[in-house]
Amino acid sequence: MEAIDPRIPATILTGALGSGKTTLLNYILQENHGLKVAVIVNEFGEVSIDHHLVVGTDEEVVELANGCICCTVRDDLQRAVTSVLARLDRPQYILVETTGLADPRPVAQTFLIDELSEQVRLDAIVTVVDASRFDENLELSGTTADQILAGDILLLNKTDLVSNEKVAQIETEIADMNPVARVLRTTNSQVDLRLLLDVGMFQLERMLEGDSADLIALEECPDCSAGVPHSHAHSHLHDDDISSVSFISERPFDYEKFGELMSDLPQGIFRGKGILWIDGYEEKLIFHLVGDRSQAVADGVWGDRKENRLVFIGKHLDRDSLLQRLQTCLV
Repeated sequence: MEAIDPRIPATILTGALGSGKTTLLNYILQENHGLKVAVIVNEFGEVSIDHHLVVGTDEEVVELANGCICCTVRDDLQRAVTSVLARLDRPQYILVETTGLADPRPVAQTFLIDELSEQVRLDAIVTVVDASRFDENLELSGTTADQILAGDILLLNKTDLVSNEKVAQIETEIADMNPVARVLRTTNSQVDLRLLLDVGMFQLERMLEGDSADLIALEECPDCSAGVPHSHAHSHLHDDDISSVSFISERPFDYEKFGELMSDLPQGIFRGKGILWIDGYEEKLIFHLVGDRSQAVADGVWGDRKENRLVFIGKHLDRDSLLQRLQTCLV
């Protein structure tokens, strides 16, 4: 009879920008699974956004600031998990949502250090794959391939937006890339959680195949130790020239002007997200932009403070021009 592992299971949620990671996270938190869940999110951008987009939990959402995924963020992750474990009311499950621009394997390695592995077991790396932008995401950044290669479970999401033939083609491609992963088709990131949580599918040996030397070497990065600004090949950000532009305003947007801007955004922008304050609207709006599709969904009334808080991510962005255009949309 196999002994029950008393350690807290942890799942890493990864995937390309806009693939549906936060939608999946919210779906998990809102389902009636009876688990007390701690949530840790890692953003890309100077402005704190992602914790505002996570709903359905009374727990504090722990944010990891933007930084080198191998050192800065990994140190923060270790501290965040240690803090969560020190609570009197300890969680029964830990969910970590990585930025869409990160290789999840260095994040996974954080859970293997002795201080954490004695209390937490890494259950699985779940990679959300956007069926509607599969080819574009692979071309956009090598990180997308890293995320697929690292996944123990691959959620092929947004299958309703493409043909059955395209879905089958994508499944063939990702099976060639990662033949041992469990592949699940999803719409709106909805999936039977019995196939996703506490499944014991993480395999250390497979994660370290091929790139083990490079991954382990990240812990000895001299630039990180010296505090020198830099980037690593594993993030692909430097090579891909991907950056973010953040915008905060305590004035509302004009509905018509903001709509015109969204229909004529710079070509390099492929992701946007945040909280919108539109003049004349009583409710705050959750904003998402993926490729050429954008939406703003009502999310209850404002608290004591109203503000616009947005992040746009893309390639070869003209920061000053975009900020100026956003300013002209304000009332």
